[in-house]
Amino acid sequence: MFITLLQSSSRFKGQLFTPSDPKQNLIFLAVMGISLLFLIIGNKLSNGSNAKNKRYSKRAFRREGTRVGLTKKQIALLESFIKVYHVNKPFDLLSNTRTLNNTLSQALRDISHMEAPPSVVEERKLNIYRIKQRIERVFAETNQITDTRKLKLSQNVTFKMDNGNRYSSVITANLKEFYCARVPIGKKGSQVKWPKGTRLTILIWGADGEEYTFTSKVLGYNSVKGITSVFLQHSNKISRAYQRKFRRKQIKRPCYIFPIKIQITGSGKRERKEAVVLKNKGRMGTLIDLSAGGCSLQTTSALNKGELIKLSFEPIKGSPVVTYGKIVDTRSRSRIYTSIHIMFTRASSKNLNRINEYVYDFE
Repeated sequence: MFITLLQSSSRFKGQLFTPSDPKQNLIFLAVMGISLLFLIIGNKLSNGSNAKNKRYSKRAFRREGTRVGLTKKQIALLESFIKVYHVNKPFDLLSNTRTLNNTLSQALRDISHMEAPPSVVEERKLNIYRIKQRIERVFAETNQITDTRKLKLSQNVTFKMDNGNRYSSVITANLKEFYCARVPIGKKGSQVKWPKGTRLTILIWGADGEEYTFTSKVLGYNSVKGITSVFLQHSNKISRAYQRKFRRKQIKRPCYIFPIKIQITGSGKRERKEAVVLKNKGRMGTLIDLSAGGCSLQTTSALNKGELIKLSFEPIKGSPVVTYGKIVDTRSRSRIYTSIHIMFTRASSKNLNRINEYVYDFE
């Protein structure tokens, strides 16, 4: 048999390595070498991928969840989702990914079948939304606006004056050397212009609702596509005015505003403060944007900064919401309308969930 194998080997050797064609031999060896190299690389990648999947553990997941800023209760909730929904990549739940959105969306749908008191159901819903809000906030911190060259056409901007006045405008052009914004209109209906060289404080809002502020120098004025515009110097020193905790979404729905009066009874140790809603002084307004932390609205009635109010509205038709809040800012939009910014101070879990249902679509 040994002789037979030698003969076979000799026969194949003669067929594959003919001394008359050395070039063909080199090509064959090169092809074999490349194939072997691909097999080695593929095997290493496969082993690396398997090792990565094996790295998941409750301890590692909890450590990463804590680093993101989730509470123990929220981390435990995500761990239950990993089991129930068979999440293949658990760590994707700790970043702003489609896996997170799909999992939370499915969990919200399934909650309607949960056998528990309504208060427990609403509290669980609220925790799901808060998971999304926290992770979204972390994501926003790594995607800040840092340069005015990134401003988009028709993007809303606000000029903020030292005396507190604010003027709304939009971006009309953005070029390499400068950018342009529509000249704002004042209360009397006339254009508001500033001398060349004036440094203006400007506010903009990111896609996540974050408010940013920066200064730009006035370079001049001209018409841009038929719109009288102010030419402004670019700035790369943009800072976040303050961090919004919740995503905002535009809305156009009627609302009812009721002032709240604080009544003080008794004196000394017996002094008591009671918030009384003045139902007979209610007025109408229109919601402009909405979040779980507050809202903006327009009204024809004057309200003062610092006032406490009760707000009633329907973000989705048939889902009434009642919240209590404090007016943190007022701006005159025209001779008739005033824009009011409200920070919510109190709302039930059910009402917050109805707001979140409107704001978040998990797409």
